[in-house]
Amino acid sequence: MKLIIATIKPFKLEEVREALTAIGVRGMMVTEIKGFGSQSGHTEIYRGAEYAVNFVPKIKLEIVVAASMADQVVETIMKTAQTGKIGDGKIFVLDVLQAVRVRTGEINADAL
Repeated sequence: MKLIIATIKPFKLEEVREALTAIGVRGMMVTEIKGFGSQSGHTEIYRGAEYAVNFVPKIKLEIVVAASMADQVVETIMKTAQTGKIGDGKIFVLDVLQAVRVRTGEINADAL
């Protein structure tokens, strides 16, 4: 099993969710986060005053899938979330040693 952690722009969430559902992803966890990378924040003007925005709003997706499906999920997120502009996000893939469904006690692939 693989854990895929992706950070994407907030307005891309629904489009990414639909694309992942279409390829058979059955669940995901979504968190609103703030962060910065290459863009290192930016300045904005509000009511005539300029101020620095050091952290940019992002969405973090966490998805656990069978190892055989991981490349397809990464490719789908990459294609769907991409705008071609700075700040499109990152994707990380990690190994998952065990998964347990709390309600039934099912483990690993059955728990997904």
